Amino acid sequence: MEKSEVLDTSILIAGATGLTTVFNAIEYPPASKNCDVIFPTINDFKLSIELSVKLRKTGTPVGAIDTIISSMCINRGLKIVTKDTDFKAIKAIEPSLNVALKQ
Repeated sequence: MEKSEVLDTSILIAGATGLTTVFNAIEYPPASKNCDVIFPTINDFKLSIELSVKLRKTGTPVGAIDTIISSMCINRGLKIVTKDTDFKAIKAIEPSLNVALKQ
């Protein structure tokens, strides 16, 4: 995987290694041994709230962790690599989110 890609849990479980978030490492602990882990900042949490408000207004709320991961990627110019289709809903309200959906 590229340094500019953040691996979601669904990709980590399949055996990929690279860059991930602390939330994915908590959800799938083996990733903490094989990946570089990034942590959220206050700006990530603020953007996550903004995304959550937009999602609720469109009737497409998603889990808080997915909005925080998305915020982390947006704020750092990183792509999220995932199998989780909730990120499509986030991309729909925030086009700057770079998502690679795998099957």
